[in-house]
Amino acid sequence: MFINCNKRKACGTTVGFFGIAFIIIFLLVPAIWRYSPSIQKRMIFLNHDHMPKVQNYSHPEVYGLRGTRNFYIDTKDNVTLGVWHILPSNLFVKYGANESNYEQLLSHGESIIIYMHGNSGARSNNQRIELYRKLRDINCHVIAVDYRSYADSTDVEIDETGLVSDAMETFKWVYERAHGSPIFGWGHSLGTGIGAHAFSLLEKENIYPHGLILEAPFNKMSEAIREYSTTKVLRYFPWFDFFIIDPVIENGIVFDTEQNLKNAKVPVLILHARDDIIIPYQLSENLYNYIKASRKSELTELILFDALYGFGHQFICRDNGIKKKIEKFIQNCLKTTS
Repeated sequence: MFINCNKRKACGTTVGFFGIAFIIIFLLVPAIWRYSPSIQKRMIFLNHDHMPKVQNYSHPEVYGLRGTRNFYIDTKDNVTLGVWHILPSNLFVKYGANESNYEQLLSHGESIIIYMHGNSGARSNNQRIELYRKLRDINCHVIAVDYRSYADSTDVEIDETGLVSDAMETFKWVYERAHGSPIFGWGHSLGTGIGAHAFSLLEKENIYPHGLILEAPFNKMSEAIREYSTTKVLRYFPWFDFFIIDPVIENGIVFDTEQNLKNAKVPVLILHARDDIIIPYQLSENLYNYIKASRKSELTELILFDALYGFGHQFICRDNGIKKKIEKFIQNCLKTTS
């Protein structure tokens, strides 16, 4: 009887533990998420996470980037954005040492790519610098911007409207100095949602970018959350949308790239690795199929990278043929706009 009693106590303790764990994981945490807009923003934007160990944005050479100018853009809503301008290789030898020429060189004729990074980190993160070098090698200017509340940009309240505004203001700053040089956007992860929204709004102002490259995009933020690894266990509960998806939309975090590109004229190239566990490549396929059907006459391409390469979410830049793929897309874009 004594042993059986202990067994019953142990069983009761185990059941009690799992019961409490169930309440915390499946009820309390979703409730906190729903009623805490600040937590939603912190978890989605990660604007203070994964910062580089060395934070010396004024000296890009510290990160191995010569021929790079650090500067700042002041926005119309009094936010200051930290930016790097990486010169293309063909201009680096002659002009790299004289930063006073950099702005003027934007009108030299080479393609300009505005890089919009994903959540967390800064323009100085290693994998981003790898990409800058590849783009420089194909003689593109790179304008790498940190949105508000990232890196050394002004630390203010962050939301979709503000991030999109930062991308638009960066584009307009470049546009005013390019004097006809072609301007492209490159967004990665969250940056794809920012770039697509910004470029669609620019078109409404009769400003037409030459092309948009989307690396590891999602079709809309709600689907990215639904497919995220930590939420998959919750999505089968009937209250999932009410507690997890709906409050994010109510908080103004929508990033509906399907709708933003539905009627956009900008040529689009989508890049995605099949082994991406952060944003599944199927969301890129969904995005491609949607905008391809809705804008039949516009250039829309999708390139998927086999899982065996191990590019994951961040390292498509390591593809041996990435330079040629980007050069081909740029050439095709210029043909369509000529």
